[in-house]
Amino acid sequence: MGSLMGRKERMAKYGGAKYGGIEPSRKTPNVFVYSDPARGEAYGYNFDGWNEDRTVFLYTGDGRIGDQQMRDGNRAILEHQAESRALRLFIADGIIPDTRQKNHRYIGKFELDRGQPYFLEEALDKKKVMRTVFVFRLRPLNEILYRDIDQGRHGDIRTTSEAVLVPLEAHVSKTFESPGVGATTAARRESELCARYISYLGRHFQRWKISPAGQTSPLFTDLYDKEGNELYEAKGTTTRDAIRRSVGQLLDYRRHITPEPSLTLLLPHRPNDDLINFLRDVGISCVYEEPETGFSRIDFAAKKDQKKSNT
Repeated sequence: MGSLMGRKERMAKYGGAKYGGIEPSRKTPNVFVYSDPARGEAYGYNFDGWNEDRTVFLYTGDGRIGDQQMRDGNRAILEHQAESRALRLFIADGIIPDTRQKNHRYIGKFELDRGQPYFLEEALDKKKVMRTVFVFRLRPLNEILYRDIDQGRHGDIRTTSEAVLVPLEAHVSKTFESPGVGATTAARRESELCARYISYLGRHFQRWKISPAGQTSPLFTDLYDKEGNELYEAKGTTTRDAIRRSVGQLLDYRRHITPEPSLTLLLPHRPNDDLINFLRDVGISCVYEEPETGFSRIDFAAKKDQKKSNT
């Protein structure tokens, strides 16, 4: 426990394949589990590490493209107890001298949590496409090496949902709704649109930080007007896809907020008539920017357009 060991040396002594994050051995009753947070982060695997009280080590399953499947290495972890195999956890730790191969620190022996062995999360894959991944919950057995560097970024899953108001500046990552090329540009457009709207109204806004049960990553809303109990979702474009996605986000957020807020889209242009009718049908108002005159509002609670000028 705590020793450094390359894959080649481990394979010679204890079996298992040389490559892969999860390596069942035919030579010994073990499943070797390799965690490499730095490499995982590049592929969107950002869940590995100890939970808050270090009773569970979270480990992201195998599969770099598309939704992960419960087969091969993932199934080896899931069925290790039934097959009388031990889970042996290694974490990448430097390079083997005079080689380009990574060294690995042996952390100890684990078993899959019997009550909740894994949960599902969302992460980008190798092609920067959002997909579903398994996050296994490994419980330590016997003597274990604990290091601060191995603490997880997200912690364990929540058993209850929670929503709290936070300052606008507390926004780190709303979610992975716009992955891939152009995501940064889209986020910047939405942020700038929010800033112009806040300046136009001259009012104080906050945002909600929502932590849903059953996942580790919180969700952050865009703008929330506490005085009017109104929740805004901003989009940098008025395409049908963007508006449909925004409607889903708002309805999802609203379930966690008490009392339920009214819902409003904040857009850079007026949507076409069919999309406005769609918003009317789902009871979501719309605020959009107009050249030189500021922002206009279509309030479906009042069933009429309400415009506000700069004067």
